[in-house]
Amino acid sequence: MDAAPARYCQTCGSRLARDNAGSACGPCERRQHQRHSQPPTVPAHFWQTDQLRDAFAAQHMGLVSAAYRLNPHHRRPISQERLGSWLGLTQAQVSRIESGPAIRDLDRLTHWARTLGLPPHLLWFDLPGRPRGVPATPTVWPDGGLVAAPFAGGNTLETIRAAALAFRAADRQMGGGRLYPVVVRFIQTEVAPQLVGHQHPPSAMFSAASSLTDLAGWLAYDDERGDLAAQHFVQAFGLATAAADQALSAQALVSQSHLALEHERPRDAVRLADAGLALVPDDPDCGALRSRLYAMKARGSALAGTRPDCLAALWDAEQELARAVAAGHEWLSPFDEAALAAETAICLRDLGDLNHAERQARRVLELRTPDRVRSRAFSNLTLATVHLDRGDLDGACEAGDQVLGATAQLASDRVVGQLRALGRRLAPYTAVPTVTAFLGQVAAALPASRSAEVS
Repeated sequence: MDAAPARYCQTCGSRLARDNAGSACGPCERRQHQRHSQPPTVPAHFWQTDQLRDAFAAQHMGLVSAAYRLNPHHRRPISQERLGSWLGLTQAQVSRIESGPAIRDLDRLTHWARTLGLPPHLLWFDLPGRPRGVPATPTVWPDGGLVAAPFAGGNTLETIRAAALAFRAADRQMGGGRLYPVVVRFIQTEVAPQLVGHQHPPSAMFSAASSLTDLAGWLAYDDERGDLAAQHFVQAFGLATAAADQALSAQALVSQSHLALEHERPRDAVRLADAGLALVPDDPDCGALRSRLYAMKARGSALAGTRPDCLAALWDAEQELARAVAAGHEWLSPFDEAALAAETAICLRDLGDLNHAERQARRVLELRTPDRVRSRAFSNLTLATVHLDRGDLDGACEAGDQVLGATAQLASDRVVGQLRALGRRLAPYTAVPTVTAFLGQVAAALPASRSAEVS
């Protein structure tokens, strides 16, 4: 009688024992059982989905549980029954927690967080021995996710200073959508407590708080949350006043001026810029800030159609930037040659000087390295509108294509909103093949978001 043919494990290819009637060898069966008996190890970008971010923001463990189970990273959605087996709960109990009121018991919250490996910096409560933290040096993954590692002690002001630098670096690549909740939580948990409980809090701490609050406003603005941005900018001004820091007060006015431009209030923009110029010290340490203020004044004048005032303000902005000291004020946002070129391009476009506007927009693309994703995206959007104003549909679509390629890396509703606005302006020209192709790419690439209605 012939021997039965050898059988092999479908997982690893090892020869199966004669008495093994299954399709996997013993070690593979044990590994498979172990994988199902505990949560899987997930990459850092797992936690960056909109559903998970919203769930953490809602401070509802049931919503976090559902978002965890349904995360696209899993090959198949994890069932409530399987998740319950990890937590020592029945399927019915998991269902009630996911659909019912938020859990408030700290022991239960801690059990869920530890079992599922929830990152401490995203939680709304502290794990015993593992306080919430923020990224010391954020790492941007290929998909644009933020990896946040907690700080390990050290001087409080130095910690805040390091965080501010890290946040600004991440913002240039990621946009405000992903970073805003992290920065706000850091302000609330790490910065705000340093401003109270002391008879004479150091002015440096108020300066740090003002700078980070101003940054939070810009992140909210980038996420198309203009009302929140306005609140942050007002708070930043108050904190700068408490610090007796006129330069930071002026920076908050710059931010408010920019917001006025976005709401098409050019006179308010100019008024706020002039108020900032009256506050800021006239010295090289603040040269970049004074240049930025003059740039806002130029933008407001261009939007109002007052060409002489615009050109005069642009000249002043160039002079101030030329005499600026590189180090300058440590808590001021950077403003450099590329930033001024970007503002100049918008001014000249609004004045109808399209050739010079194009030259300035291209200068930004020459100066900005590829890692400055958002800056390059906005310059390409300016370039697209210049081409469109000139009647160059192919040029507008080509510049728009450059922006589309960057949207996967960015969480910037402003970029998405301006791309949609470009698409609406191109919509009447669907008889042109390049326009039809571009509009198809826009429809396929852009996520549905609240910015869809923003022009």
